[in-house]
Amino acid sequence: MNNNLIDMTYVVFDLETTGLYPNSGDSMIEIGAVKIKDGKIIDRYDELINPCVPLNLDIVKITGITDEMLKNKRTEEECIKDFMAWVGDLPMVAHNAKFDVSFIDNAYSKYNLGKLSNIVIDTLGLSRYLESSEKYHNLATLVKRYDIPWDEDKHHRGDYDSEGTALIFDKMLRKLELNNIKTMGDLLNYPFIVIRK
Repeated sequence: MNNNLIDMTYVVFDLETTGLYPNSGDSMIEIGAVKIKDGKIIDRYDELINPCVPLNLDIVKITGITDEMLKNKRTEEECIKDFMAWVGDLPMVAHNAKFDVSFIDNAYSKYNLGKLSNIVIDTLGLSRYLESSEKYHNLATLVKRYDIPWDEDKHHRGDYDSEGTALIFDKMLRKLELNNIKTMGDLLNYPFIVIRK
């Protein structure tokens, strides 16, 4: 746990879903992720998922994902197994991670996969810690705050959002160093940042 945060290898991920409530039948429709080593993307994962139900028109409008795009795709069970095999035991990072983790936890439960055991870091909690005087901490605000190129029309797609979050997180890690938070062991003392350990 004393690995330097800036040097660690980790996965930044984002899910698109049929709705907000995994325990009420909503499920994943896209998993997008990037694997980061030494601050650089070394691998990517992006897969659309067939939820086997028609999408709500609001979800289509937000994500740009349509029923037609999903009809021949693999199931949530197949995709979550492959994705977590790709992640392995690496730390995971997401923006508003509690939302994404709730869908992974639900999938683990539905498909008898055990329990998610990876460390999960939330860039939303991290932003609130680093920029406590700021009012807004959503992804669209953070890319501007950290001067990261951003196309709002591509927002709400798993691959694009995970890459944006990765670029934000890399800059956040450098700010953490200035706060004398340099290792994963240091970061574990902040439960509103590390939501799963």
